[in-house]
Amino acid sequence: MTKRPRNRIVVFRLSQEEYRALKEACDRCGARNLSDFTRSEVLDFLNSGTRPDRFKLRLAAFEGEIAGLKASIAHLNQLLEGAAHVEPAVQV
Repeated sequence: MTKRPRNRIVVFRLSQEEYRALKEACDRCGARNLSDFTRSEVLDFLNSGTRPDRFKLRLAAFEGEIAGLKASIAHLNQLLEGAAHVEPAVQV
């Protein structure tokens, strides 16, 4: 949180759908309130560099998530293959 006084106000209008989407994003992130969430997102956007830089960061995040999903799928396949090779127990 900044030590500088916040004495400037920014006002903009949203459609009902835009407001709902913004509110849902705020709730998902667990932000304290809509103003804090919006301020944080705008400042992150401003401080994240150029548009191509932001795109590269988002792409890298997606690639990381995909790699994690691939690893999970590979692990599940190993578990399933191991279960397929186990002989069923004989019932008496």
